[in-house]
Amino acid sequence: MDSDTLISGNNVKEENGSSSNSTPGEHKSFTEFARDKLDSAGRELRRRLPIAGQIGAQLIYPRHLLLQSTPTHQADVVLIFPKGIPDGMLLWLLQKLRGSRPRLKVCVRHHASSHCSAFYITASDDVLLQTAEEMHLPKLLKPEFGGGYKEFTVRDMHCFQKSTSGGELLNSQERSALVKYVLEAARAEPGDEHALEPAMTLRPGQSIVPACVSRGVISSMFPLHDHAALDSLRKKWVKTFFSPQPLDEICEYFGVKIAMYFAWLGHYTQSLTVPAFVGVVFWIWIGTASDYWKDIAQVLFSLFNVLWACVYLETWKRYSNVLAYRWGTLDQRDELLVEPRPLFQGEMSVSPVTGRPEPHYPAWRRRVWRHTVSLPVMSLCLAVAAGATFAILRAQDWWENTIGYFNWIPRALLAIIIAIEEEAYVRIAKWLNDKENYRLETKYENHLIVKIALFQFVNSFMSLFYMAFYLQDMDKLKEQLAVLLITRQIIGNLKESALPYLIENLRLAKICSEVFGALSPSKVQTSEQLAELFEKEKTSEPPEMLINGEEKRRDSEPAVGQKVIHQAELESQLFKYAGTFGEYLEMLTQLGHVVLFSASFPLAAACAALNNAAEIRADAFKLCHVMQRPFAHRVATIGTWQHAMEAMVALSVLVNCALIGLSGPVHRLLPDATSAQTVLFIAALEHVVLISVVALRMAIPEIPAWLATEMAKVEFQRREAINAAHAPILSECTSGEDIRSRDVTPPTPRCDVIVTPDRKKINIGKIPEIPPFS
Repeated sequence: MDSDTLISGNNVKEENGSSSNSTPGEHKSFTEFARDKLDSAGRELRRRLPIAGQIGAQLIYPRHLLLQSTPTHQADVVLIFPKGIPDGMLLWLLQKLRGSRPRLKVCVRHHASSHCSAFYITASDDVLLQTAEEMHLPKLLKPEFGGGYKEFTVRDMHCFQKSTSGGELLNSQERSALVKYVLEAARAEPGDEHALEPAMTLRPGQSIVPACVSRGVISSMFPLHDHAALDSLRKKWVKTFFSPQPLDEICEYFGVKIAMYFAWLGHYTQSLTVPAFVGVVFWIWIGTASDYWKDIAQVLFSLFNVLWACVYLETWKRYSNVLAYRWGTLDQRDELLVEPRPLFQGEMSVSPVTGRPEPHYPAWRRRVWRHTVSLPVMSLCLAVAAGATFAILRAQDWWENTIGYFNWIPRALLAIIIAIEEEAYVRIAKWLNDKENYRLETKYENHLIVKIALFQFVNSFMSLFYMAFYLQDMDKLKEQLAVLLITRQIIGNLKESALPYLIENLRLAKICSEVFGALSPSKVQTSEQLAELFEKEKTSEPPEMLINGEEKRRDSEPAVGQKVIHQAELESQLFKYAGTFGEYLEMLTQLGHVVLFSASFPLAAACAALNNAAEIRADAFKLCHVMQRPFAHRVATIGTWQHAMEAMVALSVLVNCALIGLSGPVHRLLPDATSAQTVLFIAALEHVVLISVVALRMAIPEIPAWLATEMAKVEFQRREAINAAHAPILSECTSGEDIRSRDVTPPTPRCDVIVTPDRKKINIGKIPEIPPFS
């Protein structure tokens, strides 16, 4: 035996002897005792099977590696470039970003693990405050100034909460959104057309960074995570299954748009408990009732589901308005005052509203394209999808009735064709939407929702309509609906969360292996050694090259003989969050399954409620553990998805009334009725339900009375605060130009230093004033 084996054998004997004479109580804690045992077992395993030590260490520690990585300071937004990008492009982009107004701080770094270059971008507090005023960012006022949200102005900075400094006033989500706004403001000038060729050709006035992201010159752009806030969300949101969602913390960290989605999903899931309970009762009752009562139950349950869906949508409107008021987005600015989306194309001209240069695109050209190209292409795609699905369903019936063997072949063919159609149609819909060239991001997304939701409706419900109205087979419809609800939800959750999490762990394990080198059996670190290594990396400050002329830290250089793993480098390997579009589309399809064919499968709402309870935590897990941090967006509602759900409810009235007429309850309940009388009865029932739906919408106001009272109260307090503070502030002004009328927020002295109530001075530099908003 060699010396290494003898030494390892002696170590094992010493460990076994010491462990046999000790108890868990003699150790500091049971956790440490168990960890020592696991380390001992791991060393023995590595002695017997060396490769196991490498694989185990690389797969166990990647998530620990992400959490314990060295924080990346002086960076709010990171731009990652693909490998092999020419240095000339990087230098040109660097020059453009450095020359932007207001000025950004740009740091160039090289990621050793991916061999990619990156720009780490931030801005000073003065620049961010100026940008917040330009973006009309709403912030909370102090109670003595009336409270509530008001668009931020530098001149009135002392009136806002946490206004001691710019660093306290703006959280990490707002800082990254402001830096992104400045990045998107950098536009190509005449003479820049060929600067990025052959990758892309720029047009004068085009926003440079978004165009580079869309064409792959910039592989990704993301804000960095705040580990303290993220860890708090993981504890309060991901790990607590039955606790309410911390919506305010979600809004503060991820922005209003994502928080609004989770608020809607939670409200929808909670509302589903009502039809779920009623559906279970009806399902039990139908199992023991006679045919006469089964028919009555089917009619009553169909009408109940339609009325429930209407009430649910109206209550969500009220709740969303409450949330929008709480998060400061209830009163959105006029569309003409909102900046155009970065990829909006047009000839540069001066805006007649703001007086600033921005692209202009004639509306008639958009309408011509939409009616002559988009509408015919969409209609053709929908017709092809419906025809292909119908043909395959007919072939499936023929196969089952004639051949009888390998019945899975036509089903598999249908699934493959649907997947191909969806992929092709999404590309076509995005191309059409890009050609329509909408000025605002909300308009662009709303029209894309219409295009894709229509196609998804045909793909998802064509088979159900075929069984319900062509075959008129309620048993087959019930079976198909149950299979779709259960299998789609399970596969969707696995595909959205579990699979990306596994792939990401493999990526991080690869980085761990590259940074720490090949882990031989004699060099595999224990958990204590890894923790000590991370602490050394945290405390060390290696040099860094800052292109703007300041010496900072360079992530790719080792610290005190150790290789460092920085936060930004690891987060660049995470998946990019695709937004809430796919999540809403999935839930819209589920709502259709619940309300369109509810009579055939009363347990549909119960299955949907159970799925959504897990969906909330799965989506939360995906955001907090798997994805890069997304940029925040401010919205007042869920947008066109609300209208899509209202259209689904209106359609459910027609479908359920038609099912009642075709499936037999009317004929059995009214055996003497003729066909004409049956049609008249169904039409009358349909009109009664539609009138009831309209009456419910009119009876339930969108803004609760208490919220209207609260809004009026805050406005009154703000006016009183303005009147109380008007005279003293006017006496401090040194220029007659600062005098304003009493119906606006009073200005502060025109100077380069803001004096807060506690007399602390904040240097904000010379920033051009913008009239305050009240």
